[in-house]
Amino acid sequence: MKKNSASNPLSYTSLNYSSTYRCPACASGELNVIALMDVFACDFCRHMFTANLDTQSVQLADTVRSRIWHWNGWRWRTSQQRDTAAVMVWAFSAGLTIVPVTLIALSNYIFPPLEASNFPLMWIELTLVAHGVMAGWLLAEYHHWPWYISSRIRLKQLRERWFSS
Repeated sequence: MKKNSASNPLSYTSLNYSSTYRCPACASGELNVIALMDVFACDFCRHMFTANLDTQSVQLADTVRSRIWHWNGWRWRTSQQRDTAAVMVWAFSAGLTIVPVTLIALSNYIFPPLEASNFPLMWIELTLVAHGVMAGWLLAEYHHWPWYISSRIRLKQLRERWFSS
């Protein structure tokens, strides 16, 4: 199979079944066509994609929530779709981060500590960091950002290598 030159910005390649492309889902693997099928598969994250050569796009075929990427000749672009669930996930993540920190800061303002201490400020910062990490994890799980998917796969491979015995 010939490789496409997606890394070379001077050459334009159209989406076809005889080329290899970088995976749009994990950004680490390569998309290759599966023999006797009009389907691409990633060799790293193992996702399967159906291709539409007329619109130069691929669609994630092995998940409930389908995602579409368009090939512009050099790299993948995500398709802008209306997603009300994404708005709800972002709103929940913002609330998960802001509401607890605001409650703790407000309680420290209304009921100040008896002695001069940095503990209330440290508690507010710790709450902000912990809830921010939870909100970031929730957003990464929902949006399947490539850096998150590839790091999850690498951690799984590392865990299997260490604990396989």
